Amino acid sequence: MRFIFLKKNKAQFFVYFIYIWTKIKNIFLKKKIKREKRLHKNFLKDKKITIDFFSSHAFNFFQILKKLKVNFNYLEIGSFEGNSAMYVANRFPNSNIYCLDPWIKTNEYDEHIKFRDIENNFDINTSMNKNIKKIKKSSDEFFQDNHIKFDAIYVDGYHLGEQVFRDVKNSWKFLSSGGYLICDDYIWNLQSENLETTPCFAINKFLREIKNSCKIVMVSNSQIFLKKLNNKI
Repeated sequence: MRFIFLKKNKAQFFVYFIYIWTKIKNIFLKKKIKREKRLHKNFLKDKKITIDFFSSHAFNFFQILKKLKVNFNYLEIGSFEGNSAMYVANRFPNSNIYCLDPWIKTNEYDEHIKFRDIENNFDINTSMNKNIKKIKKSSDEFFQDNHIKFDAIYVDGYHLGEQVFRDVKNSWKFLSSGGYLICDDYIWNLQSENLETTPCFAINKFLREIKNSCKIVMVSNSQIFLKKLNNKI
């Protein structure tokens, strides 16, 4: 099913190869993957988390972020309740974490979710983390005025294709050479009939634009990890 979805969304051949290679490697890393997931879930027990979207990705994040300098700059677009930000702050205490989110509800969320409560949970969860900076803006607004270079950027904002395309394109401009761009929900919404609205279609379009400037380092069941090779784009 995922291969069909990738094909419909015009994924490059190398994406399939890295996806398969990631799956094979994970067979031998299964214990470490489970351990990292369990550690983070235990960490979350006294936090205000209504939906744990992140724990299953913890090991992959650790594998990528441990390659960076100790005081790396990390930006995430879409912070929700602060789950991923807290993971980075906990595992990499010398990092500088920027959490960008307008905390405004979009049509991808269920009716019962109240973003006033989600933002309040974020504030409570991250209140003890001095290296987490909250930025309450849309990603478009943020990038208009930003001058910071980031060593890793996690794109997990509004999932509409055209917004995802803007987010990854803007993120790439402010990503340091050798830095990592992590895109959530790359393989997501498999039943979508309008492919141009999916993150996958948008990211594949972006990959064709930067094909000589990036290396695809990992493709999980839902995320793709890119390394920036130069500053041409």
